[in-house]
Amino acid sequence: MERVTWFFLEYLICYTVASYLTMAAQTKLNITTDRSALLALKARITSDPQNMIFTNWSTSTPICNWVGVTCGARHHRVADLNLSYFGLTGTIPPELGNLPFLVNMDFSNNSFHGILPQELDRLCRLKFISLGNNKFTGVIPSWFGSLFKLQVFNLFGNQFSGSVPATIFNLPALQKIDLSDNQLSGRIPREIGNLTMLKKIYLDSNNFEGRISREIGNLTMLKEIGLSSNNFEGPIPYEIGYLPNLEKLGLGQNNLNGHIPSSIFNISTIALLDLGFNQLSGSLPADIGLGLPNLEEFYAAWNHLSGVIPKSISNAYELQILDLGGGNSFSGFIPTTLCLLTNLEWLSLFENNLTIDTSTPVVNILSCLPNLRNLRDLDFRSNPFNAELSIPFGNFSAPLQYLYLRNCRFRGNIPSDIGNLSSLILLSLGDNQLSRPIPSSMGRLHNLQGWDMSDNTLQGHIPDELCQLENLFHLKLGGNQLSGSVPSCLGNLTASLRKLFLKSNLLNSTIPSTCGDLQISCN
Repeated sequence: MERVTWFFLEYLICYTVASYLTMAAQTKLNITTDRSALLALKARITSDPQNMIFTNWSTSTPICNWVGVTCGARHHRVADLNLSYFGLTGTIPPELGNLPFLVNMDFSNNSFHGILPQELDRLCRLKFISLGNNKFTGVIPSWFGSLFKLQVFNLFGNQFSGSVPATIFNLPALQKIDLSDNQLSGRIPREIGNLTMLKKIYLDSNNFEGRISREIGNLTMLKEIGLSSNNFEGPIPYEIGYLPNLEKLGLGQNNLNGHIPSSIFNISTIALLDLGFNQLSGSLPADIGLGLPNLEEFYAAWNHLSGVIPKSISNAYELQILDLGGGNSFSGFIPTTLCLLTNLEWLSLFENNLTIDTSTPVVNILSCLPNLRNLRDLDFRSNPFNAELSIPFGNFSAPLQYLYLRNCRFRGNIPSDIGNLSSLILLSLGDNQLSRPIPSSMGRLHNLQGWDMSDNTLQGHIPDELCQLENLFHLKLGGNQLSGSVPSCLGNLTASLRKLFLKSNLLNSTIPSTCGDLQISCN
């Protein structure tokens, strides 16, 4: 209570000073105080590559006509100062605090540097401040806590260090705080629960530590939480599941452990859920798709999750990205209900213990993949499928660009209709049990840049059609049973091809002279 009273007194003092400056300025016929403040800023600018300030901010024209400056209709004083994306370099002068009517200040996406002057605490009418993507240093000043009308507080993408002042967490009108991409540290204090109007908080890519405060569950207005890429530890607060309006929850790349609170899977408004790169354990609820009907992106890779992938995931009809790969231990069949997610663009299940149901080949996951008409990235690598590579590539209408099927124990041949994947950029089929010749239809994949077929049992010749892959960057065919000679036309791919691996085959020992033009090893 004493702390809140003290900051309220600071606000009254600040407002009184601002009122005095306002009355003094209003006794004049012009706004010389505002002009002096802006000219002081101009003097601190050392680089203006677009000539937005150096040329336009002239004493011969009214400052309300200066670029980036907007004056209020009532008092005709500077109310909005927007210099974003001007490419400016410089520092902030203390005189900038002499703009008593300033409501909005946006200096984002420039190269301002140095520290923020104390005099800015006079800007008592300030509601919006954005200094993001600059080069400011030092600590975040505690006087920000005296700007009681502040609603949007953006300092992202700078070099601020130290902890966040506790005064920030007593701003009654604050709706958005973005401090991401700095060098901030410390813990999130319990006082965060005071920000009852807060709708968005981003603290990503800093060095915050400790547990995530349970008081965050009191902020019922919250729509977006970004705490990824920090050092948070301990369990995810169950209270986060009490946030009825939450749309985005980013907790990835921390040290969080324990089970995912079941309450989170009942927030029907969630569109993005990022829990990847933690140490979370347990399984996904059987009714996950029913509780998250608006889910669009779900990241849970690189945890310690296990169990089956629930069939109800298909009820999350809006799902575009599903990433459950790497470090997890999901098992059982990959549910064919995934193929009902027709908006799916990225499906990643790599490095689990998943299999496919070969007892009903007509409806297994491989056969229904063409239903995913928006699929761009498919990653099944390092799962023990132990099955034929029976994907009907000829039925694909999806713009598939990345296909990772390495180390899946696939056997049989490469389907000849693989040439239908005209958008394919990378194809990884290495470390399987594929045999028979390379289909000539591979020559139709004109966008292909990387192709890995190493460590299979491919036979026959290397087809000349591979020379039609004019964008191919690396080709790995080592560890097979290919015979004959290396096509001399591969030497025509010198504009793109940089890596060619052919070792451990039955190829002729004579390498065509054209292959030497590639400046790579062909044996």
